[in-house]
Amino acid sequence: MQTVYGPIPSRRLGRSLGVDPIPLKTCNWNCIYCQLGRSTPLVNARDEYIPRETILAEIQATLAHHAPGEIDHISFVGSGEPTLHSGLGWMIRAVRQITTIPVAVITNGVLLHRADVRAELLAADIVMPTVSAGTAALYQRIHRPHPAATYVRLIDGLEAFRALYTGQLWVEVMLMREVNDSEDALLALAACCGASIPIRCTSSCPTVRPRSPG
Repeated sequence: MQTVYGPIPSRRLGRSLGVDPIPLKTCNWNCIYCQLGRSTPLVNARDEYIPRETILAEIQATLAHHAPGEIDHISFVGSGEPTLHSGLGWMIRAVRQITTIPVAVITNGVLLHRADVRAELLAADIVMPTVSAGTAALYQRIHRPHPAATYVRLIDGLEAFRALYTGQLWVEVMLMREVNDSEDALLALAACCGASIPIRCTSSCPTVRPRSPG
């Protein structure tokens, strides 16, 4: 399989069937903690990186080899940013037509400032964006984003999506020792999530040290 893997055990999603719709490190962030290395170059343009029909066919073939109850979620995640695939909404809707298994999207959330991306993700059962910084300066330090992927766009997009979305919205927080775990950083993050984005924040990752910025 080129794009589908698992199901794998997930603390958040149970037995999760992963769908990776983009090539390795196709991302608009270059996070200091990313286990996959650097995003070179940074990408912020949506495209049909892998034909959507190919991805759907792989999902269907995998589902055919698993009995009911063996998969808890189908998760669009990526070795980069899955919302960069221009056919993501089509794939989510197509999956929901062939199975009742809930669909999750794990995303950095930056492209939610775009109306088309918000509309596409409305079809998902769970959307899991990342908010690991309560200030623009810390956001730049942690995620080293594409110039167009600004902190203001991240927060504005999340607020706009929350106003429309009726599914489950789970904020993921990556805490890094001596980067965003100080009292001031945590208070700023709490204020951001509690006031600007009125949703339940969850931290599913242990505190880690960032990798070398080189």
